[in-house]
Amino acid sequence: MSSVPFLNAKLDRLPRVVFGRHAREVPAFRSLGIAGYYLALVVMVGVSVLRAGSLLVALAVSAACALSFFGWALIRRAVTGRETLVLLEHVWIAEACAAATLHAMGAPILPYLDAVSLGLTFFLASGRLGCLVVGCCHGRPSSVGIVYDASIAEGGLPEHLVGVRLFPVQLLEATGLVAIGLVGLVGLPFAAEGRVFAWFLASYAVFRFGLEGLRGDERPTFLTFSASRWMAIAELAFAVVLVDGAAGARDARMLAAAACLVALLALVLVYRIVADPTRVLLAPAHVAEVRDFVASAERSDAPRLHRTSAGVSVVVSTPRDAPSDRLVSLHVPRGQRDLQAVCALAARAFPGLSPDHTRWIEGGLLVTRVTSRLLADDRPRERALYFRVARDAQRAPEDALAEAAPRAEDDRPRATPEQGRQGPSSRSEIDFRRGRFSSASPGFDAEAGGDAQR
Repeated sequence: MSSVPFLNAKLDRLPRVVFGRHAREVPAFRSLGIAGYYLALVVMVGVSVLRAGSLLVALAVSAACALSFFGWALIRRAVTGRETLVLLEHVWIAEACAAATLHAMGAPILPYLDAVSLGLTFFLASGRLGCLVVGCCHGRPSSVGIVYDASIAEGGLPEHLVGVRLFPVQLLEATGLVAIGLVGLVGLPFAAEGRVFAWFLASYAVFRFGLEGLRGDERPTFLTFSASRWMAIAELAFAVVLVDGAAGARDARMLAAAACLVALLALVLVYRIVADPTRVLLAPAHVAEVRDFVASAERSDAPRLHRTSAGVSVVVSTPRDAPSDRLVSLHVPRGQRDLQAVCALAARAFPGLSPDHTRWIEGGLLVTRVTSRLLADDRPRERALYFRVARDAQRAPEDALAEAAPRAEDDRPRATPEQGRQGPSSRSEIDFRRGRFSSASPGFDAEAGGDAQR
């Protein structure tokens, strides 16, 4: 058995809403969170007593951290109307409450924050394992990952995620947090006060910044970065100030290095904004261009092709079984072949588009069936379309072809007798099962759509 199927099979056994059976069932997410809290409490109190010496202060700080977790969750729910947990926010609130408690008690702050940070690593790791089993904070569709079934959807998982293999980013984050905690524990006897705390802030910030690129759940963004990435940048900056400020290293070289890092961040942001293909692909004018072309396409036995201002090849044809419908294929040029972006384009151009009538074919081709109803104003369902199409794309090619074959044979544009006499070199045809365009289609651009069969 190869390693990938073996790993996937093991991961697929993890999802569950509850632990135990029958009368002894307990919620999985809450159970892992409680277990993580007690593990964090043992680590935090133990390190505090060994490093700072006061059990009473350690217990008071741990109580403040616990109350901050529930208090911030309640405040966030009252403000947003939803119960959501953002781990970076809880880390900041817990550390701030711990520092405030220590200041009020007249205890040294940095030694206890070293202990708090080590306890947080194991608490956060347990929380991420809870996310893994119930499906929240999930990763992007991947060939290596975990599949959630309908039983998890009954516990709150969105239905469009059922059956999609998602990268286990939660497990990766939990593993990284445990590693950060273990390194901190090993280095604690040799580190100055506050250095383990700074190590936790810096290492988790860098790690979390990278993991954000693997997340597949909906993330609020600003200037192409998610809110968590901006928080990670701020956390890293605070760690740098904590270490270099304590060392008194504020000379011209340090200021120059900080200026270079800020300039580098600005350049990265400018590049991401300018080079982002979705900036043009999902522009309202381009979405309207795709929508208007399909809406204006008249019934025809031969496919009609239009290359948009963003370089997307749009081919429209009429299925024989439903003359009022349209078969639409969107072929994007190289460099823009992001399944999520193409699904967003289709969903915005045709609100309410059904994932059951949409397929992604290797080579950057999205094939869908559009009815007249979908050209009416409605709310786009981009994420549902994206994950459902990704699920179908993950299936074995022979299974996908076997399922799509009857529909593809019925829906494929038929050549007229006159076109048939002209021979295959001049016939305008699209094979929706294999995603092939004929180069003889009027206005067909080989650079834009001719590599769909590669």
